[in-house]
Amino acid sequence: MAIHERIVYEGQGIPQEVLDAVERASERPINFDDIPPMTEEELKMVAAMPRGHRATKPKNNLTMHIPQQTIDKAREMLGEGYTGVLRRLIVKAVDHPELLKDCL
Repeated sequence: MAIHERIVYEGQGIPQEVLDAVERASERPINFDDIPPMTEEELKMVAAMPRGHRATKPKNNLTMHIPQQTIDKAREMLGEGYTGVLRRLIVKAVDHPELLKDCL
């Protein structure tokens, strides 16, 4: 059995082929026979992972004044999760000097 991995970002639609594959997989039984039980120490390590990840990548809040029509258009085009898409756009734009130059 092959393992397939795909990253789906907030606000991005999930392709129908992926939904179909998940549906087919959900109909198959899960075999846990080859998975050893986790120790208490391992469980604590796994539980601490998200906290550690958040601590290494702190984010700050930023308040911006954006025209309402721009917000409405982004919400209409991108749907739920549009703010995450806008955040990623800003992050990418800051890394491209030619795009920044156009905006100055």
